[in-house]
Amino acid sequence: MARRSTLLSSTLSVTLIILFSKGIGFVREMIMAAYFGADFVTDAYNSGYSLFYIPVLLFSSCITSTLVPQYMRCRSELGQSGADRFSSNALTLFTLAALVISGLMFVLARPLVHLVYPGFHGKKLELTVTLTRVMLPALVFFVAGLVLSSILNAREKYVAAQLTGLPLSIAEITAAVLLSRRFGIHAQAWGVIAAGVLQIVILVPFLRGSFKYRPVVAPDDAYLKRLLILALPAVLSMAVNELNHMVDRMLASSLNDGDITAMTYAFKLIMFMMGVLVVPLTTVSFSKMAMQSLKADPRSVIPQVRESMRLLIMAALPLVLICAVENQHLIRFAYGRGRFTDENVHVTGYVFLCYVVGVPFFGLRDLTNRVFHAFEDTKTPMYIAMISVAVNIVLNLILRTFMGVYGLALATGIAACTGVILLFAKLRKRISGIFDKGFIKEMLKLLAANLPMLAFTLFISHIMPDRYGTLSVLLRLSVITLLSLAVYALMLLWVDRRRASHLFRQLIHRIKR
Repeated sequence: MARRSTLLSSTLSVTLIILFSKGIGFVREMIMAAYFGADFVTDAYNSGYSLFYIPVLLFSSCITSTLVPQYMRCRSELGQSGADRFSSNALTLFTLAALVISGLMFVLARPLVHLVYPGFHGKKLELTVTLTRVMLPALVFFVAGLVLSSILNAREKYVAAQLTGLPLSIAEITAAVLLSRRFGIHAQAWGVIAAGVLQIVILVPFLRGSFKYRPVVAPDDAYLKRLLILALPAVLSMAVNELNHMVDRMLASSLNDGDITAMTYAFKLIMFMMGVLVVPLTTVSFSKMAMQSLKADPRSVIPQVRESMRLLIMAALPLVLICAVENQHLIRFAYGRGRFTDENVHVTGYVFLCYVVGVPFFGLRDLTNRVFHAFEDTKTPMYIAMISVAVNIVLNLILRTFMGVYGLALATGIAACTGVILLFAKLRKRISGIFDKGFIKEMLKLLAANLPMLAFTLFISHIMPDRYGTLSVLLRLSVITLLSLAVYALMLLWVDRRRASHLFRQLIHRIKR
């Protein structure tokens, strides 16, 4: 019970910070939609940002999946001084690598855009190339922020790392409101650079007492070599996952104008949900599992893994079902104003519906990957990610023919489900007894608790009148969500009174604090 309380308490703390940060990000997307709508200009910006963000994701997969366990091992064996030297070395070398890659991408921006977005021509192509080049210098700051955030997570200082989402929102909102009339969409690209600098400004004060930088360049360091050996499969894993999204965008580039933007806006809402429901849990669990993995018995992580999966399904599934039912009204509330038309709402809403059914699988995939990473196994997730990409590509080609952009979104969730099944199979072989009959029974109870809530949500959504104004839509969403969650809470108390009561007490206590 103590372990469960610690996990839940830490997760709730991080969740509240992320909820605030993502809430500001949500406002950013609302303002972006209102100021720029969904046309070839926003397609160009979103495509350029996605191209810029590919190396950010690759560095993220390398750093976040390997630096935390290596830092803990180094600190355990060499003390804080050795851990500081290792971290300084990693920070220096990763930042230099980011500088080189951003320079190469700047020079090769045009052929890269041609490769990734073959359907772009004329002004759309030129604008995408320009915006990509403007954003690329920010890569250095984003990568440095990833290293510093991982150090803080390894020291179990989770809050600071989650605040790094705020600078992008603040910079993009400021650019849209104050600078867009004069500079247009270019202001948003310059806002990305400002966000990178602000991330470092936010992180540095939290590092006092936890990390002392030394100017070290030691590529032959044993711990760094071990990190890079483990990181290569992690990078390849993220590379094939990013290939998933790249293929989606490539296929969407030859569809209707605005389809890429619809995918982008819908997926940003998915990332909002992932950030609030999944990231806090995986962040806290990963650090704790990395410490437990230093023990000789791999079964020591079983309680942590089980409790993390319970919390994930308990929190994510009901909200996923509510969002699926209310997809059109949710998109209308998020983006339906200014230049974002009713047609944009309609298309984006159904893209969101096709994405949102995959959220539980996205969460379970990320959590299970972290289990393997905690044991310094990055190859297994890589192999399974490659299979998922193959499934996604095949389904993209099939479903796009019949469903257009909706098929591209749906294929992503099906591919994630395939990956989760394979990861679970591998995890059962690695850690015997992790999914015993008792645990499976508990999970089935959680799933069963959602069925009456889903039926209630469908009923109340049907009888409530449609709403179009922002406040009216918000009222509708609030009523449906609160009533549906009340039904869900009653069902949880019925199927597992002890665990549900404990969860509710922890939640109330954390909110009061």
